[in-house]
Amino acid sequence: MTATDHRTTCPSDDTRLRVATVDDDTVIRDGLPLLMPYLDVIGAFNDAESLLTAAPCADLVFIDLKLGGTGRAPRLQGPHAVRAVVQAGYRALVYTNEVRRAILVSCLSAGAGGIVHKAEPVDALAEAARAVAQGRIVITQELTGLAELAERRHLLPGLSPREREVLAGRARGESFPSIGRRLHISAQTAAGYMDGVKAKFADYLRHHSPADLEHYLGLEPADLADWQPKPPGRS
Repeated sequence: MTATDHRTTCPSDDTRLRVATVDDDTVIRDGLPLLMPYLDVIGAFNDAESLLTAAPCADLVFIDLKLGGTGRAPRLQGPHAVRAVVQAGYRALVYTNEVRRAILVSCLSAGAGGIVHKAEPVDALAEAARAVAQGRIVITQELTGLAELAERRHLLPGLSPREREVLAGRARGESFPSIGRRLHISAQTAAGYMDGVKAKFADYLRHHSPADLEHYLGLEPADLADWQPKPPGRS
């Protein structure tokens, strides 16, 4: 069955981004509307199953990875939950304390449009939300380093020379204004090249198996395997 695209089937309001949250932290669920009043937070859910049942009209879903709180852990966890949300027609932004590269890469492979750590400023979350809602890819600095590794191993075909130059700078923490000055382009143009790199990296991840990612990117096999969906009927 084809997934419903909630961005096109729901009434639109061009002035505010409609978001739903999936997080077992009460502070996050209740505090987000206060911290980001310019967003229309239309639903806050303890788990992905509740979101999918309610099917709110959202442009974007913020989703944490470890869900359960003090109760029984829901069936959908980690990248498995991300994949279910994306397949239901939502754009997903992972908002998490998780730092293991294997898990974060697996979330991008599952279709997440971005990853933001909870330690980052609220402004970073707001910027990422706007970017992912527009169809752009947002990744952490550490995953930018993995993208550069993939490029060096010729796993990202189609990068232009300029994209390679911008990627190398970003992987070393260089700002877009600095890259722009060095390459004699604007900071906005440099950011546009990086958007292209991130889209190609995400596409690469979505077309390779966990075993491929472990092999080619040197990820931790145990970490990645722990989050893979189990076949139906298996405990």
